[in-house]
Amino acid sequence: MRFVWPLCLALLAVLILTSGLGQVEQAHEVRALYSEMGQLQREQDALLEEHSRLLLERGALSSMQKVEVVAQGELDMLFPNRVRQIQP
Repeated sequence: MRFVWPLCLALLAVLILTSGLGQVEQAHEVRALYSEMGQLQREQDALLEEHSRLLLERGALSSMQKVEVVAQGELDMLFPNRVRQIQP
């Protein structure tokens, strides 16, 4: 009976120490995951921004006005005054 209380106290101390170390490890893991989540959110924001720019560029390039400007400016093409149908 004499050794029961010191043994219980030692066991309790070991359990408290183990629990504390587990808490520290979990807190470290949460901080690491939170940091990774922040990085991934920044990457997502950058990708969404690039996607928006690409959509705008696609819209601008596909517009008929842009096609006409490129045809006239870069290719020296003009719309004919009179259009005829050619038959084989």
